[in-house]
Amino acid sequence: MDTISPEVKTALVTGTDHGVGFSLAKKLLSRGYFVIAVRVDETEKQIDALQSSYPDQMAIVCADIGSDESVLKASNNIKNLTDHIDLLINCAGILGDMSKNLGDDLDFDEISRVINVNAIGTLRVTNALSSLVLNSTEKTIVNISSEAGSIADCWRTGWFGYCMSKAANNMQSALVHNNIQKLGGKVFAIHPGHVATYMRGHLDTTAKIPARMLRARTAPWSSRTSTAVTWALRPRKRRRPPRMPPPRTRTCSTP
Repeated sequence: MDTISPEVKTALVTGTDHGVGFSLAKKLLSRGYFVIAVRVDETEKQIDALQSSYPDQMAIVCADIGSDESVLKASNNIKNLTDHIDLLINCAGILGDMSKNLGDDLDFDEISRVINVNAIGTLRVTNALSSLVLNSTEKTIVNISSEAGSIADCWRTGWFGYCMSKAANNMQSALVHNNIQKLGGKVFAIHPGHVATYMRGHLDTTAKIPARMLRARTAPWSSRTSTAVTWALRPRKRRRPPRMPPPRTRTCSTP
């Protein structure tokens, strides 16, 4: 494939095998972006089918974001393809065990693996591609986070790996933002809601939001950066009929 022209808006999305990453890649393609789709499993063919619909607007790269060597190899391939990334979306992640609590037989190797992928893996990708982001017009990084990473709103008693990894991911998002904001860049840590994905190894039918219902939108930016357009994610809201006030009742007193 030829290198991408500097005038072409370019987005890179990790975790595009299916779920949120796949849906975001599809939406960005419909908006005219050239999309570099990063996937983990080459046997997942959903993203290949999408590329067949956009053969001149999309490239697929394989990378295990939990591996230094894999991310380095992928980043070199990406740098041969483009000199800029306007929008970097770090979406790849894993869940880990959700059931064990304090005192149970915790699998610390698994907890470490979840943190390595969800927090350090995001930083691996961002660090490897930061020069391309800063060489773009939009200079925007979006990290898909979760309310599970909120310390102030924590209510769970387990799910150690995932919750700790998302808290760490939020911190690295702030640190990266502090690095690039003076250069006109910005970072967002976004909670998309409980989305029906395959992170549990099968489609999560308990989720309230289908992945296809997520949409990207532009919004005004009012922080310390100078860029006027930012990205956010939110589920499409269904319109509800207005609530009718309860009927008034009058009491009559007899003389």
